Amino acid sequence: MIVQLVFSGLALGSMYALVALGYNITYATSRTVNFAQGQSVMVGAVVAYALYVGAGWPFVPSVLATLLALAALGVLVERVAVRPFLASASIAWLLATIALGVIAENVAMLAFGKDARAFPSSLARRAVTVLGAGVYPHELLVPVVGVALMVLVELAFRRTLAGRALRAVAFDHDAARLMGIDVTRTISAAYALSSVLAGVAGILLAPLLNVSATMGTTLGLKGFAVAIIGGIESARGIVLAGVLYGIVEAIVAGYLGTGVREILGFALVVLVLLARPWGLFGVAAPRRV
Repeated sequence: MIVQLVFSGLALGSMYALVALGYNITYATSRTVNFAQGQSVMVGAVVAYALYVGAGWPFVPSVLATLLALAALGVLVERVAVRPFLASASIAWLLATIALGVIAENVAMLAFGKDARAFPSSLARRAVTVLGAGVYPHELLVPVVGVALMVLVELAFRRTLAGRALRAVAFDHDAARLMGIDVTRTISAAYALSSVLAGVAGILLAPLLNVSATMGTTLGLKGFAVAIIGGIESARGIVLAGVLYGIVEAIVAGYLGTGVREILGFALVVLVLLARPWGLFGVAAPRRV
């Protein structure tokens, strides 16, 4: 049983890390986060379901179209709910992104319905035996894809021109402008990438959790919890925290129940905030005295 729970936790934890990585990208570039990130997870699953199952598209074109829609959603969130308030140094973007998330969830509920639906996957039909435990092949695929995607994002940040532009904006907006970088467009691209990462998590989790208009709320909260625990400015800390959080959560749920899982999970966030407000792998910001 413990092996089965660990594999399940790895799948969930890697997806929490993907969602949390989106928070890291937007916070690093603009010192803002998209609190509609959980709804991006939901939109990824719902749109992919609508195209693949509802419209009968092939799987790959369905996924590509879904990711394009998610990138557009990220740009929309940045343009409507973040940019106007960021320009005036207001923190109203916090409420604005939450409001857009609520709107997206209710629009999906009207269009998709309230009932959860199964996302068909040939890898989630029959379990295989791994180390004596029954595991769906899809549960093995999810962490592999998640980790590979996180590695690609890290390499893109370090090896590509667009990635270096994102890092430059994260370091200093004024210096980036002096180097000819369009800071506003770069922040918009960061939001698009953040939304795409959350959408990938939604697509990968859909066969395991089913698809519903409300599936993203808890996933978004847990992604933010992982970002806080790992340190929202530490991408590698977030990845490690996400995997550990998922494994601990799965083991607690398996032995003590789902109610206890939620209590212990969010209690851990409070404890980390009390002990290290900058996260386990973050660095405390210097303060002038």
